[in-house]
Amino acid sequence: MSGRLTRLGDLLTDVGVELHTRRARTAMLIAGIALSTGTLISAVSVSTTAAHQVDAGLAASTLDLIEVEASHAQRSDGTASDAVRRVFPEDTERRVRAVPTVVDGGLRLDVTNDAYLRRAGVGASARPPSADEVRVLGLTSGYLVADRVSSPAGWMLDTDAPVALLGTAAANRLGIHPTTDPTGLAVTIEGERYDVVGFLRGGTTPLANAVAIPYDRAISHAGSDAETTILIRTEIGAGSAVARVIRSAIRPDAPQRLVSSQVLDIKDLRTGVSTELDRLGAWVGSLLLVLTVLLIANAMTVSVLGRTAEIGLRRAMGASRAAMASLFLAEGAVTGMLGGLTGSAVAGFATLLVCVINQWTAILSPSLIGLGPIVGMVAGLVCATYPAARASAIHPAVAVRSD
Repeated sequence: MSGRLTRLGDLLTDVGVELHTRRARTAMLIAGIALSTGTLISAVSVSTTAAHQVDAGLAASTLDLIEVEASHAQRSDGTASDAVRRVFPEDTERRVRAVPTVVDGGLRLDVTNDAYLRRAGVGASARPPSADEVRVLGLTSGYLVADRVSSPAGWMLDTDAPVALLGTAAANRLGIHPTTDPTGLAVTIEGERYDVVGFLRGGTTPLANAVAIPYDRAISHAGSDAETTILIRTEIGAGSAVARVIRSAIRPDAPQRLVSSQVLDIKDLRTGVSTELDRLGAWVGSLLLVLTVLLIANAMTVSVLGRTAEIGLRRAMGASRAAMASLFLAEGAVTGMLGGLTGSAVAGFATLLVCVINQWTAILSPSLIGLGPIVGMVAGLVCATYPAARASAIHPAVAVRSD
């Protein structure tokens, strides 16, 4: 046992002397392995972090939003009385907010097809914007909150005043520049003047091309609330449970008249996104690792040729072929381990930097970071395999006579 330890110590001493003697070459080999292993680890780490962000975004955007609409039969019933055509109760928002885990909710009614809209003061010859360019929507303030739309004057949508909030694209189409002081600005809808009291910014659903008016006024334009959509935002993860009870909460007398959007289970999609991003990162890093291994193997082979005389002298002094092969394999392993250790440090720093720039939550797996030295050592051994075999095959007599 002591003899084996002695031989191992001698081998490591020889490796240390060799690496110290050729410091520039050693530094370049370590840098090459560090670059490849660092890229592999950072690529996997960054892709894992990105997958986590995508996963969280998908979960947040799909598991906490619900839409409730009138059933198809209610929408198509154009001959019913006013009492029946009023599908949603007047206190709908209060009933929605009374459901546990509901954050907020509001109503939306699209009256674009029934509305003629232009900027107040524009001549009659001016072409009114099309429905694709500007949409007239009746909204409540709860809808803006549920949709995370920013507008200080949103509360005015709960009144019966002739006021309007403009999306940025709609404002531009109407020749109105979004400003913090909209005093004096107005639009005309079916011949009636609506004072612009603010602008809509942000949101989950696209409201950029919308002209929002009070919901009650939209009903007077449309003549019915059968086309109304209720947007409900719940606490994260509570969407599925709320979707099952929300119709009864709004219309306990006739829940069948409503249709609630089903929260899709996107577990498979989220898993697929994570898997594909992980595979992408692993393939990119692995390809670079293979290329680096080939380059380093070539450098070590050239090194063997440059040390032919030294190899011949060692063989003439009694070193066996196995001893020569072990020397080069040990050099490769030590160099690779040092490169892998450096690569892990580089990967950790690179991952944190990417996360800071993108404002992500960094996910650094200790096992993945700890894998760096192992990957580097394996890469070093692979690099040294052919040079070691070539060194062990050199005949002492031929090597001693070489220049």
